[in-house]
Amino acid sequence: MTHLNKPQASRLHCLDWLRVIAIAVLVLYHIGMVYVPEWGYHFKNPLKGDLLQSFMLLTSPWRMGLLWLVSGMAFAHMCKGLDLLRLSTIRLAIKRSNQILLPLLVGILFIVPIQLFAEMKQAGDMPLGFSDFVYAFYVQPQQYFAEYASGIWPRFDVNHLWFLRSLWGFSMVLIILSPVLNTQFIQASITWIASRIVTLLLLFIAPILAIELFFEGEAVREYYGFVLLLLGFCLGRQNGFWHTLTKHLKLLCLLSVIAMLALQIGFVVIWQGGLHQTNSALNVLIECIYLANKILPLLAIFALAHRFLNTPNNTIKQLNPYVFPLYILHQSVIILVAYLASTSSIEVIQVPEFQIWMNLLLTPVICATLLFFIAKVNVLRVGFGMRFKNNLDPYKNMLTRSIVFIICLPMIIRLIT
Repeated sequence: MTHLNKPQASRLHCLDWLRVIAIAVLVLYHIGMVYVPEWGYHFKNPLKGDLLQSFMLLTSPWRMGLLWLVSGMAFAHMCKGLDLLRLSTIRLAIKRSNQILLPLLVGILFIVPIQLFAEMKQAGDMPLGFSDFVYAFYVQPQQYFAEYASGIWPRFDVNHLWFLRSLWGFSMVLIILSPVLNTQFIQASITWIASRIVTLLLLFIAPILAIELFFEGEAVREYYGFVLLLLGFCLGRQNGFWHTLTKHLKLLCLLSVIAMLALQIGFVVIWQGGLHQTNSALNVLIECIYLANKILPLLAIFALAHRFLNTPNNTIKQLNPYVFPLYILHQSVIILVAYLASTSSIEVIQVPEFQIWMNLLLTPVICATLLFFIAKVNVLRVGFGMRFKNNLDPYKNMLTRSIVFIICLPMIIRLIT
């Protein structure tokens, strides 16, 4: 068992697969959000019936958890051997801030406003055409945006990019905590917990259950993200964690299937039947089932990925640099396609059942086209979170690092105040 006490030395190729899988799931989920009934979204053209909701419940509980865990594991490799008193730690904090906040700034300035335009047009709150909207948004807002909550700045909201905002803040916390988390005592404790399936499950269940019990609203989303980022940070380099997952692969898959089936039944019988509002015991039951779906499928996915996908793959390697910019672009493209379809003069295109298939086709095509052009220009590559051409690190140069940090500084001040 001594090999379980050693950190993960080799590259985890399964993380490359999981990044691509995570963004694919997210794109499909956000397309569904336009057409699913009842669930709030920036632009809606819902289908009739609950079939789409049932389908989306297969991924809804764990989709963001997948991103958080993968992000934590990847960031752990950046923080190896950190000492808060060393200059390298300050450089890492600046580099991490640049990597996250410059794309966030580009997103909220130029990508997210498209969503706001579609949302306001559907709500009847924007009498202007798109070009006049752009002028009003950036130059002379008047009272058009008075009813729309500010995000980072007035009118400039994060929408789906809340993940980047939170990831930056949590990354700074992990940089501060990393010298403690990397101590021999903490690492030994984590290894012991991760080497047993029961303690490993408790490590996930206990904090997430506490979040569900003591927080509500967006706080649940934020703390759930931090917990999974922290767990990914602590567990990703532990051989014992991966050994435990693969050893109990069948059990985790079985428990996940049971949890997902229970959620489907609970959705139809309890949620759709309104029993959660009249029966407190059934409400607790469905909340527990949903909690199980936040954890069990996630661990099963990581177990399956490590067992079957932990090998180099050229296609996945080529796709990985595009995950970040695709995350920034995809929701605005989805909403733009839905808005243009719903306002089309062609009657069949306005039908939600036709639209969803059209969106499933057009969104990847449009995103791929935009990514193709972004990849051609180094300035755009950096602005969307990519490295320079030939895989060069844009932040290796101190001048570039400093300029980008100064550009991001107003946002940093806004986020911490």
